[in-house]
Order: sequence, then structure tokens, then C-alpha cells
Amino acid sequence: MRLRKLHLVTDKDWQRELAIIGADPETWDRLSLKCRVVVFSTGYLPSTAANILKQCMLSGGADAIVSRGSVSCRIKDTEAMIIGTPRQILRGCASLAGQQFDLPALAGELRDALDHFPLIPDTIHARNKVLDFRKKPLIMGILNATPDSFSDGGRYLNTDDALIHARQMVSQGADIIDIGAESTRPGSLSVPADVQLGRLLPIIESLNADCEAVISVDTANAAVASAALYAGADMINDVSAMSDPIMARTVAEAGVPLVLMHMKGTPENMQDNPVYINVIEEIYSFLEERIEVAIEAGILRERIIIDPGIGFGKRLEDNLHIISRLEEFRWLGCRVLLGHSLKSFIGQLIHREDTVEMEIGSHAITALSSGSADIVRVHDVEGTFQVLQITRALEYGTSG
Repeated sequence: MRLRKLHLVTDKDWQRELAIIGADPETWDRLSLKCRVVVFSTGYLPSTAANILKQCMLSGGADAIVSRGSVSCRIKDTEAMIIGTPRQILRGCASLAGQQFDLPALAGELRDALDHFPLIPDTIHARNKVLDFRKKPLIMGILNATPDSFSDGGRYLNTDDALIHARQMVSQGADIIDIGAESTRPGSLSVPADVQLGRLLPIIESLNADCEAVISVDTANAAVASAALYAGADMINDVSAMSDPIMARTVAEAGVPLVLMHMKGTPENMQDNPVYINVIEEIYSFLEERIEVAIEAGILRERIIIDPGIGFGKRLEDNLHIISRLEEFRWLGCRVLLGHSLKSFIGQLIHREDTVEMEIGSHAITALSSGSADIVRVHDVEGTFQVLQITRALEYGTSG
């Protein structure tokens, strides 16, 4: 007899091995309750409630990690982290029945979370075009019609040059062309609406006639968004997450997708010593609140795309932490965009400032994040397309 240790990480890994064995197709539904470890964060609970939660989870074979000060009730409240297989956590939930401190309600939330991962549609309609996420991530090609962007400032300020580059990116595999007329590099200042539109409208109007890709406009100004949508843009990418109070209504009335991004501060001051206690929690809470504002304004959740804002008011360690935990943001029930391309933190990691050398690092992040990101926003579309061909082949075990 030959014993071999298997390395099964994803659901697809498990299902492939089960198929090789010839197991019943329903085996995975039963097995997944036993072999996957899941982790939930509860937010703050009274210390007494946290201790009860811990004991109930331990009784089911799971665990609840709480602050050591809560055990003796030296502190008033604590966050809790629940860890276990789905089956263990469900047994712990049964023990929470009849307890105080709203713990039965928490048990109900845990059951729902285990039964129903937030359902995100496979497609998003962007006017007469469709973003199809069945083979994710999609590629968003960056078109900076600006004189001062970090990587390509001035290169596509001329309309003809911008159109040539946009059409080239589409031919290379871009699903979305994201056009910006206002630099958001650290230290940059806002650009008046009329200046933005002077750069944007000729590009949008020309592309609108024959562009197969979705035309996105990168702006935080509702007046710019409105004019761009009227000219033929298909979606809005707002790095300020609707700091302009008119933006939500503008997008809702147009019925187009909207990207909401987290940024600590403004481009002018965002890198002035940004500090976080819990960067994932802060970004998650911010995006959760912004999603609710958008929904209240009439924007469908399925049309909202979220972006944790790599490089926007983030330190090196923050950016790395966000990328490694990107999958968690999908719990918000929206598609997730990753905008990491040529960001300065890559240069910090490899001790290089040349953007050509930083492109290799950008591709490495794309490959490693391809299972978590739904859209990657990049400068090098051709290289990204090749990277994703490889990662998809590795994921699905086929070149098709």
C-alpha cells in the first residue's frame, strides 16, 4: 500500500479528486461540512456574552477567540473570532439557543452565513454591453488623458493618441476601458469639470461608435459623470465613493454600474502618514456604508463594484494585507476590483522606480489575486491577458 499526502486547497481541487475516485456527485456537499475551516468576525460583544459564545462553540468542536481580558471580565467588551468547520459551528449554534445577550440571533446569522454565501450575479449589464464574470477576472485597461499621471502623464493627452491606445487595449483583450482626465497620484489637486470634459468627451464620443469594451469614466465629479454618460460612457469609477452628493442620483438615473473605492483622505493628502488600527475592518465598514447609500439612492447592488483602494492612503504593509485578504470583501455581495498596477508600493518591494521594472511585480500580483479579484485595473493589457491565460489554465486544468 502506498500512502500519499494530498494538497487540496480549493473546492475545485476537492471535486477533481472526488471525480477521479468516482465518488457520488453529492459527496462534496456532505464532505464540505467536515473539511473546510471557516472564520467569522462578530464585532464587539459584552465580555460575558463572549465567554458564553466561546463555551458554546467549544462544545460543538469549534472555537471562539476573544480578548484575554474578557475571561475575567476586566474589560467591558471584546471582538470575537469564530473558527471551525461548518458542521462544528452549526453544533455550537445549537448550544446558543436560549442564551442571553442576543446570542440566539447571532446563531441565526451564522447559520444563514453558512447556508447562503452572498449571491453575486454572473453578469452586470452596462447599457447595451455585458460584463461577464464567468471567467474572471475581467481586465480594465487604464487610459490616462492627463498631463501628470504617475506612470504615463501626458502620453495620451492628445485625443488621437488616446484613441489609438484605447483601441489597442481592446484588441489585446481589455473588457473595460477606464478613461480618466484627473490625476489621482499622491499630492495631485482636483481638476475643474470643464477641463475634465474637454479631455474626456472627444475620446468617449469617438469610442462610442465602435468600441466593444465597456467604456468607464474615472471621475469623482457628478457633473462630469453626467456629461460623460450622455456622451456614451457605460459605467462610472468613483475613487471618492460618492463624495459628490449628486453622484448616486446621477448613476441611479442612468442605470449603469458604479465602482466605489476606499480612500483615506484626498489625493492631495492621502499619503500624509495614513494610520489604521484594523485596515481590513475600516475599509470593509466604509464600503458597507457606501453601498447602503448607493442602494438607497436607487442603484442596484448587483451593479455596484467595490475597490479597497490599493495605494490610496495606504502604507506598504496595508497594501500587502489588503491584497492577501481580498476575498473577504466579496462578502459584501458585490464584485471586487483590484487596482494595483504600477503602484509605488511595488517599487518599494523591489527597490526600483522604473515603471517597466514595476510591471513584472504588477503581473505577479495579478496572478496571485486572480482567484479573488473580479476585475483587475492595469496598464499593460497584453501582458495581463497572457498572465490570466496561464492562471485560468492552472485553475481549470485545461487550456480551453
